[in-house]
Amino acid sequence: MNSMTFNGVRKPFVKVVERGRPYWAPRNNEIVSNRGRHRVRKVDTEPVPIPVTLRIEADSKEDLLNKAEEVAEWLNTDKEAPLVFDDRPNRSHWAILNGAVDEEEIVSFSTASLEFISLYKTGATKSINITTTSQQHQITGQVETPWTVEVNFTSNTNRFEFWAGDIYFQLNYSFVAGDRLTVEYTGRKVLLRTRDIRTAVSMSSNFEELKPGTVSVRASHPATLKYDERYY
Repeated sequence: MNSMTFNGVRKPFVKVVERGRPYWAPRNNEIVSNRGRHRVRKVDTEPVPIPVTLRIEADSKEDLLNKAEEVAEWLNTDKEAPLVFDDRPNRSHWAILNGAVDEEEIVSFSTASLEFISLYKTGATKSINITTTSQQHQITGQVETPWTVEVNFTSNTNRFEFWAGDIYFQLNYSFVAGDRLTVEYTGRKVLLRTRDIRTAVSMSSNFEELKPGTVSVRASHPATLKYDERYY
């Protein structure tokens, strides 16, 4: 039997007996009509339920109850965490446990039927080296994804600019050699080492998620663009 990793943790006494295999997230299309003409205003995807049946193995009844508590501590998180099944190791479902657990105890093992809700699915983490010359790069995956830009300044400058397709930002700040800058799409974070400098910088920007496909990328100083592939 296969098993799984959740939130970076595996339990050697837990096996996956059965699980749901949704091919992609359900879609809701908002369509507007005017004088017999129709168009799609927007498309939203729903969270994906993933039913799972686990087998918890133990040496005795008491050991089984203790391990059940250990599994509860493992799976009950306050926010989504990566869920990776052994038979699809290159995909992570960012999921959270949903609802109650239906368990059946049989002497030294039990089966537990439960459900995860997957908010989104990712593949590999990609890293692209960006130069001051515009270059074409292929953004992989199927859907738009958040991104992070990292810069290690090797000389003093009072400005940093970045372009990636429709994405653009300019930071006006007195950077010095040795400074490490991180700009994140999620939360529009601007960190100098670990210090948030959003209130200290003058910034003009067009923040969008990174679209799959070919994109032209450059920066005013060599940088690294990072993203996680996202899938339906």
